[in-house]
Amino acid sequence: MAKMTFPFACARLREYFSPLGFEAALESPTAMSVRVFDIKTGEDFAVLAGLPWSASATQEDLVTIVEAIEQEMEIRELVFDAPSANLPPQT
Repeated sequence: MAKMTFPFACARLREYFSPLGFEAALESPTAMSVRVFDIKTGEDFAVLAGLPWSASATQEDLVTIVEAIEQEMEIRELVFDAPSANLPPQT
């Protein structure tokens, strides 16, 4: 199993989420934070902290991170879109 560095993993994640913006930072040697956002408006689609990271991260670790980000994006979509669907029609 190939190991990857943090910068290489970030580049892979940036490519995966393109054309959206992607930022990541190490919070500690074992945790990272990420943000996926609209480049034009700056609107956040996912902001997560405390994602597990290690100096010997693998492709499977990257898949786990992508799944967590995509799940957060789905939750945000449900939270921000659902209230407007329940509003009564304007008169």
